[in-house]
Order: sequence, then structure tokens, then C-alpha cells
Amino acid sequence: MGKKEYWEIGYDLDGKQRMGSWQIKEIVDLSLQPRERIEERFLSELPENTKSAEVEVKVTMFPTPQMELLIHRVMKKLDFEK
Repeated sequence: MGKKEYWEIGYDLDGKQRMGSWQIKEIVDLSLQPRERIEERFLSELPENTKSAEVEVKVTMFPTPQMELLIHRVMKKLDFEK
């Protein structure tokens, strides 16, 4: 199982904000512009003779450390032929 998480810079390991977005923007612009896409690839080894697998992709946003907003979710079933 693979998982990739993106975290907002400016926060410490405890989730406390140490830098504001205006301060971060002066250092580096990491924003994803409207309609801009990022392509990611994950490789995962499945057990031999696996006939199918389910893949779930979620885009979430955390406006506060305690609040999670689901932006988009896609689930697909992959069938493998031999």
C-alpha cells in the first residue's frame, strides 16, 4: 500500500503555525494554480495471482489542524488479466 501526503509549510511537527502564508510566499511560491494538474505515479507490488485491486485517491484540506475537508475522492477497481 502506498501513500503520499503533502503538508503545508510553516507548521511545526505539533501542527502549530510558525509562519504565516504571507511570510512563506516571500520565500517560495508552492501554490497550485486553478486548473493546474500534478501527475503522480506510485508503484506497488501485489501478491502473485492478484486478480483485482481497489485504488482510492483523496484530496483533502486542513484549514485547521483539527478540521479535515474532503475536496475530491475517486475510487477505481482495477482488474488484471493473465
